[in-house]
Amino acid sequence: MNPFLQVSGTIMYDFLYRSFADTPFYQKDFRQHTLQASLAVTVKDRYPFRMNFVVRKSNSPYFKNFLDGGLLFDRFSYYQKARNQLFERLTAAARSVHQPYLDAARTLLEKTNREYTALKERLSSPGLTQQLIEEREKKYFGVGTDSLSKSGKGKNLLTGGGDLQELVTGKQRQLDSLQHHISELNRQIDSMEGKIAAAVLSVKQRFGKVKSLSDLTTLECESGLSSKWRKSEKFIAGIRGVGIGRSVLNYSELTAIHVALTGLNLEYNSKFYMALAAGKIDYGFRDFLGRNTRLSGQHLVMGRVGFGDIDRKAIILSVFTGRKLSYGSVMADTVNGSVPVTGYSIEFLLKKDAQTFLTAELAKSVLPITGRYSATKSRNALFRFSDERNLGLSIKGGTVIHETNTAISGLFRKTGEYYQSFSLFSYNTDQTAWMLKAEQDFFRRRMQVAAVVRRNDFVNPFTEKTFKTTTVFTSLQISVRIPKWPVLSMGYYPGTQLYIIDRNRVRENVYYMLNGTVLYQYKFSGIPMVSSVIYNQYTNRGTDSGFINYSGTNYMLSQSVNGRKLQIQGNFIYTDQQELNFYTVEGNADYSTGSFLRFGAGLKYNRITGGRSYWGGRSQLEFTIPKMGSLQLQYEKSFLPTIAQTLFPVETGRLTWAKTL
Repeated sequence: MNPFLQVSGTIMYDFLYRSFADTPFYQKDFRQHTLQASLAVTVKDRYPFRMNFVVRKSNSPYFKNFLDGGLLFDRFSYYQKARNQLFERLTAAARSVHQPYLDAARTLLEKTNREYTALKERLSSPGLTQQLIEEREKKYFGVGTDSLSKSGKGKNLLTGGGDLQELVTGKQRQLDSLQHHISELNRQIDSMEGKIAAAVLSVKQRFGKVKSLSDLTTLECESGLSSKWRKSEKFIAGIRGVGIGRSVLNYSELTAIHVALTGLNLEYNSKFYMALAAGKIDYGFRDFLGRNTRLSGQHLVMGRVGFGDIDRKAIILSVFTGRKLSYGSVMADTVNGSVPVTGYSIEFLLKKDAQTFLTAELAKSVLPITGRYSATKSRNALFRFSDERNLGLSIKGGTVIHETNTAISGLFRKTGEYYQSFSLFSYNTDQTAWMLKAEQDFFRRRMQVAAVVRRNDFVNPFTEKTFKTTTVFTSLQISVRIPKWPVLSMGYYPGTQLYIIDRNRVRENVYYMLNGTVLYQYKFSGIPMVSSVIYNQYTNRGTDSGFINYSGTNYMLSQSVNGRKLQIQGNFIYTDQQELNFYTVEGNADYSTGSFLRFGAGLKYNRITGGRSYWGGRSQLEFTIPKMGSLQLQYEKSFLPTIAQTLFPVETGRLTWAKTL
C-alpha cells in the first residue's frame, strides 16, 4: 500500500562571503546566508505538488532580506503519469487482439521444436545406422550375422515393427512435416508480432497528437475504453495551475507578465477558461535595489474568464485592479506612495503548437492618478473608446515554414501615454514596441542563423522611462556544427548595464557586443578533452557606468582534460582595453576518490602589461556523508580592475550543505 505522502527533493544551506562586492557599487565584507528547500510532494500516489521555501539574509544595502515559500500543483507530473497509464492501457488493448493467438502459437512452436529435435536425434543415432547395415546384410545373405547375434542389438531403435528401412523412411517424412510445420508457425508468429508492433505504433502516433490532459480523456473515449477517470480527476485534468505563496504571473502582454505574486494563483481550463490571482506583488525577482526602496503597498487582484482551449483556440476577458509604485518616479522621490491601476483586456488566441501561434489583445485602463478614484473621473475612461490615450494593442505571432525549415516570430505593441498595467513601466508617453525574429537552417541543419530586430523593448521596472524612445536593436547569431569538427558560433547583440546615480536612481545603458567561440570536444588516447577559443568585444564607454571594463576586447584560450577521477583545466585570458591591459594564466585540477570525497586546487597569475604581477588561486573540498548529505567548501582569490590601472584583490568564500531526500 502506497503511503499517504511521498516526499523527495533537496534541502540546501549556503553561506557566501566576498571581501568586495563589485565595481558598480561599493561594499566591503559582503555576507549572505541562504536556506532553501525544493520538494516534490505526492498525495495518495496521485496528486503531485511542488513546494519551495527560501530564506535569505545579508548585510547588503542593495539586496533585501526575505522569506519566501510557495506550493504549486505539479500539472506536468500529473499529466505525465496519466499519459503513461493511458498509454499502457491502450497498448495492452492493442496487443490483446493478437496476443492470445501469439501465445498459443509460441507454445505450439515450442512443443513442435521438442518433437523435431527428439526425432532428429533418433534418426541420426549411430545405433540406427548399424541396424540398417545389419538388416541389409540379412537380406543379402538370407540369414542373421554373428555380429548381430553377438552384439545383442536386434531390438529396433524406432517404434513399431516391420521393415526397418520403411520405418526410417516414414520417420524422415514425419521429420520433414515437422520442419514445415515449424516454418509455418514461425511465419504466423512473425505476422502476429508485426500486427502487434503496427498496433502499438498506431497508439504511439495517436499519442503524438496529445498535448493536454483533456486530450487524454478524448483519446480514451475514442478508443472505446471504459473511463477510469473519477469526477474529481476529470476536474483536476483541467487545472493548469494552483499556486499558494510566491509564484510568477505570465498572463498576457498588456495585463500582467513576469510579475512576482505572493498570494493565491489559480488557473483552470476545460471547456471554459478561468483564472484568479490575488496578493502582494513586487518586481524584486530582479533583486536589485530591493532593500531600501519602498516596495510595500503593491497588490494585485485579477480575474480572467473565457471560452476554448488556450493551447489551441480561445477568447479571454481579463479584469485587473490594484496598486503599484511608479518606480522611475519613486526613485527620484517625485511621487509619494503607490498609484492605483485598473483595466481590462480582451485577448484572442490561436495556436497550432509552441512555434505556430497568433495572439491579439486589446486593452483599456484608467487614467493615471495619485489619489482615489472617487475623487476623480478616471474610471469613466475605461469605456471611452474614442480616447486612445489609455488604449493598448498587442499582436504576437510565429510560424515555421517546413519547406525551408524557417522559423519566424514577431511582436507589435502600441500603448497610449496614459495606458497602465502591471507589465508596462513607461509613464506619460505613448510607446510603440516591436520585435521580429527569424531562424534559418542551412546545409542540412549544420548551420543555424538567428536574427532579431527589436525596438523599445525595455522591461526593467527600476529604470526611468518617462521619455519616448525609438531605439532599434539588432542581434545576429550564427552556429556551425559539423560532425567530428569543432563547433563554431558567432554573435552580435546588445548588452546591458545597470548602475546607480545619486544613491537611489537607476540608469540602464545598452551597448553592442561581438562574440566568437570555437569549441572542440574529442578524445586523445581514450581520454575526453575539450579545447575552446573565445573572443569578446564590447563597445560600452567609461562614462556609461561605474564598470571599469569598457570599450575593450577579451580573448580566452581554454583546455580541459576530463578523466574519470582527475579533471585538469588550463586557461589563458587577455584583456585589451583603453585604460588597462592585463592577462591571466590559471591552472586547476580536481580529483574525485568516488562518491565520498572530491577536492581541487588552482593557481592564477595576473600581470598588467608593463606593470605589476598578482597571484591568486582557488581551493575546493567536497565530501558526502551517508544519510547526512554533502558539504562543500570553496575559497578563491581573484582580482578586479580599477581606475588606478591596477588590480584589486577580491576574496570569496563559500560553504554549501545539501541533502537529497
